[in-house]
Amino acid sequence: MKKKNLLSTILLILSVLLLSGAAWFSYQKSRMDSTGHIPDPATEYLITQYADATGVQGTFYTISNNDTLIIIDGGWAGNADAVRKVIAKHNNTVDAWIISHPHQDHAGAFNVIYANPGEITIKNIYDNGFDYDFIEAAGEPYDDITVMETFHALTKDAGNVTHLKRGDNIALAGDLTLSVFNAWDESVLSTVGDEKDYQNNASLLFKISGAQNSMLFCSDIKYDMNDYLLGTYRNDISCDYIQAGHHGNWSFSDEFYEAAGASYAFIDAPSSITDNPDFPASTLKSSFQKKGTVFDFSTAPNSVTLK
Repeated sequence: MKKKNLLSTILLILSVLLLSGAAWFSYQKSRMDSTGHIPDPATEYLITQYADATGVQGTFYTISNNDTLIIIDGGWAGNADAVRKVIAKHNNTVDAWIISHPHQDHAGAFNVIYANPGEITIKNIYDNGFDYDFIEAAGEPYDDITVMETFHALTKDAGNVTHLKRGDNIALAGDLTLSVFNAWDESVLSTVGDEKDYQNNASLLFKISGAQNSMLFCSDIKYDMNDYLLGTYRNDISCDYIQAGHHGNWSFSDEFYEAAGASYAFIDAPSSITDNPDFPASTLKSSFQKKGTVFDFSTAPNSVTLK
């Protein structure tokens, strides 16, 4: 009987240890970014790419730690609830919300939330400094301008909006800096190309840098701007992580991405686009895979650490 009780006790202890070990491993895994690194939430930041709830291409990133939440874009209006859930995990406070340009798949969710914030507080908003009157007059070759009009109506009198300009260097939070290489200005007007795709080509090209590494966001800039931006900022765009331009389609050249030199690339699109040979994104994805790691919506949420 004593041996039986001893065996039962040993088995119980082993079971507890096994369960504790599994729980510890699960906890550690939940803290890892997509590269296997566990960020220090006190001194490092987690950059996270999210798939859009609509199931199509869109852009929504967060940069966060214990004290800070920065949002880039937010995706379609149908993604607003998903964005709200992320914000709720950060005490319903957004320290900085960057809108690369007011297209549906970038600013739709922002418009919904800003119009009805509930308990959400947005401390600072950054946009690309559009000349809205110009866009109204020039029109839009591919998308309607209702999201742009709504964004402008909601934010035009807000005191917490900064219209970013080419060459800006802004302290975002902690030791993070925002460096701007493209925004609405005369350089876009003179380089925009025959398609006159002002909204996409005036979207922000910017780098967010920590003390040790950085990520370059290419937004929806298309091939028209490639030569100008590469020629002007070749020595400034080097980075560790990169968001592919225009969801991987009809954007920057291989030379541009090689100059950036990122080891990790993000394409803001589902695999129905990134693995479809009918889209340039599939070729770009293959090119990125030869040099490093590529993330798209098929594995989202995807995350890396900004140090």
